Amino acid sequence: MENTIPAVDQKPKKAVKIIRNVYLYLVSMIGLVVFIFGAVGLINTVFQNYVFQVDYDFNAYSQPYPAMRGGTCAQPYPDSADKEGKKMITPTTQEIADCNDQLELQKAQNRKNRIGQDFSIAFAQMAVGLPVWLFHWGIIQKEAKRREDEEKN
Repeated sequence: MENTIPAVDQKPKKAVKIIRNVYLYLVSMIGLVVFIFGAVGLINTVFQNYVFQVDYDFNAYSQPYPAMRGGTCAQPYPDSADKEGKKMITPTTQEIADCNDQLELQKAQNRKNRIGQDFSIAFAQMAVGLPVWLFHWGIIQKEAKRREDEEKN
């Protein structure tokens, strides 16, 4: 006589399998999407900085050079020794040249920092997304092969 499991016990097992499959496919998809976003970010960074050489002119993280207190290098700035703040100092030609040189250095450093940040984010996304996708997709493939083998027997 064949020993069969009652139908009542099969329902929870089937629900667990469905939940497990949904989990595996969902996490696998998330890993793949994260990897794709990282790859797109990497390609975007390479294109922007090395192919098309897009130059963003903003100093989000830079410190202003001391001679540039009024907004531009040539603009007069208040004298710090004047307590009333009425006396303005006009930068000399040398101060303006030094300020412009410093701004160019800051711009180059900001570009280098931005490129490094963009690359690190892209590589991190790829380094996390790929193993997550491969691991979960491998489990899905093993289970599919196991089910296929069970159906053949």
